[in-house]
Amino acid sequence: MEKLTVIGLREERDPIMDTLMRLGAVELIEQSTEKETTTEEEPALVPEHQAVQGDVSLMSRLEMAIDTAQRRHPVKRKMFSGRRQVDSAALMRVAEREEDLLSKVARIEQNQARLADLRQQLGRLATLRELLQPWTSLDLDLQQQQTEHVQVFLGSLDTPEMLRQAEAGLQDEVPESLLTVLSEDEGGLRCAAATLRSRADLVRSILRKAGFNFLPDIDTPGTPAEQLERISGEIRAIQQELANRDQELEELTRHGADFEVLHDFLLIRHDRLKASTDLPASRHTFWLQGWVPAHLVKSVARGLESRYMVALSHEPAGPEDDYPILLKNSKLVKPYEVIVEMFSPPSTREQDPTPLLAPFFFFFFGMMLSDIGYGLLLSGLCALLLFKVKAKGEMARMVRMLFLCGISSVIWGVLFGSFFGDMVSVLSQGRLVIPPLWFNPMDDATKLMIWSMIFGVIHLFAGMGAKAYLLFVTGRGKDAVLDIFPWYLIIIGLGIMIGGIGGQLGLYIAVAGASVLVLFGGRDSRNPIMRLLKGLLSLYNITSYISDILSYTRILALVLATSVIAMVVNLLGFLGGPSITGFFFYVLVAILGHGLNLALSALSAYVHTSRLHYVEFFGKFYDGGGRLWRPLAIKTRYVDIVRSPADEMEKA
Repeated sequence: MEKLTVIGLREERDPIMDTLMRLGAVELIEQSTEKETTTEEEPALVPEHQAVQGDVSLMSRLEMAIDTAQRRHPVKRKMFSGRRQVDSAALMRVAEREEDLLSKVARIEQNQARLADLRQQLGRLATLRELLQPWTSLDLDLQQQQTEHVQVFLGSLDTPEMLRQAEAGLQDEVPESLLTVLSEDEGGLRCAAATLRSRADLVRSILRKAGFNFLPDIDTPGTPAEQLERISGEIRAIQQELANRDQELEELTRHGADFEVLHDFLLIRHDRLKASTDLPASRHTFWLQGWVPAHLVKSVARGLESRYMVALSHEPAGPEDDYPILLKNSKLVKPYEVIVEMFSPPSTREQDPTPLLAPFFFFFFGMMLSDIGYGLLLSGLCALLLFKVKAKGEMARMVRMLFLCGISSVIWGVLFGSFFGDMVSVLSQGRLVIPPLWFNPMDDATKLMIWSMIFGVIHLFAGMGAKAYLLFVTGRGKDAVLDIFPWYLIIIGLGIMIGGIGGQLGLYIAVAGASVLVLFGGRDSRNPIMRLLKGLLSLYNITSYISDILSYTRILALVLATSVIAMVVNLLGFLGGPSITGFFFYVLVAILGHGLNLALSALSAYVHTSRLHYVEFFGKFYDGGGRLWRPLAIKTRYVDIVRSPADEMEKA
């Protein structure tokens, strides 16, 4: 990384920032908020800060309009088709219509609010109409339910028992009141209760306890029949307005594609303004600093100096600088960077572990899946996503990594003789069998377990070797010799002893390694007794190494799980026997069963291979803690911006 400093004219600041976003090669360094105030400096750029906040609000409104447009006019897209591509000329054409499109968004918001209000009114009127329907024959103005001294309550009771309860309650507590049944049908009893206004609250309470359903207060004059006629008219008017508003909303939301482009234009503008307003500036100039990969410095300088009046300087990052990390690897190794980044990028004091991780991840993932058919399907699906769908970004890196891992699975499938489990043998009824190039794990699980641990030891030794290398290059070779190399001797010696090879040779090798640890493991202590005790305690780490080695037996479990499930699918699918119906049933079961098994087994292989690297492998030499280089670039949400023909001509 190199630190780039740019000084330019303030009037050219915005186009310079646009150019930097298009180049996508500079990560801005946040400047200190504390700066000296001089006569040349201007006050805070309040309007620009307000513009940044305004764009955020506009983007939020556009997102809601886009969601509405997508619901009303869903666009059918091919699976994994990616985002729509829009050239820069089309982007600018939509940007020129910003005011018109935002007015359409405002109209959408108004219509949505009005539609919600109209639907609420419609529901209320429909409920009121249903309540008034049984009262059609009542010749009473519903607005006039009280006089100077008398209060009338209209409502209904569901059963005669409720009527008797209400009458008894009124007779006991308000004998001067009157409860009359106006009409009766299967829906209940329509009643009117009259009482003195001074006793209205008590009567209301008694009626409510009896289950009296009060007719709601109505603020317009008229009998129930007249009220129903008015309500029906209001409902027709609301329904007509609903239809008109909905039709207008239907037309407005046809601009959903333009809303998406405008949203991303505002997003680009917001990012540029946000970056610009944080830059230190005087009345006539501004300046910025950023991190640029060394191989991109010349292209950035050429891109700025050819268009603007700027002064540039650059210098390599120093050891005291907190600079970001850009991983750079070969095409075969680069897909595995995603595994490292998910753990933690390397710090500025560490080496990139990806080149060392890549071959082991390839090896263990393929071993865990270990099936020719599953590997071909996995690589085929990834190839489709890469070359047909044109997957991009993080998805593309993950797909490339899984494509390579699928190839590894094919290789291990050949070694273990597995093609969708024992599909060939089942379909040929035992006449054809794919012979394993190495051995069949189903026939010798113990052998697979032993080899899994051997591969695990090699994996751990590689991690320990990486730690030793780092110690040597940092001038601490003595620590590598006295703290790491003895464990090679101990583990190799114990392995020889367990394998029963070479008689007492394994014991001598393990004792030699342990002796070095005991004698020199506590060398930082000057007290000879404490030094010896620390050396003895360092041998306790053998439990950690044994635990790490045993962790690799998960490879055995995953290989057997994948194979057994595949065999069960084949067995269930061929229950119909060698007939037309049987083969049809087999195809159906095989597609479902093997598809599910591939998904689960590939996921398990990915998770457990990652765990072996994150816990057992990285635990030996890698800490991480760095941060990735995140340059100022054009970021979009709904569309991908591509170069227009005019841009290409200008570039040429």
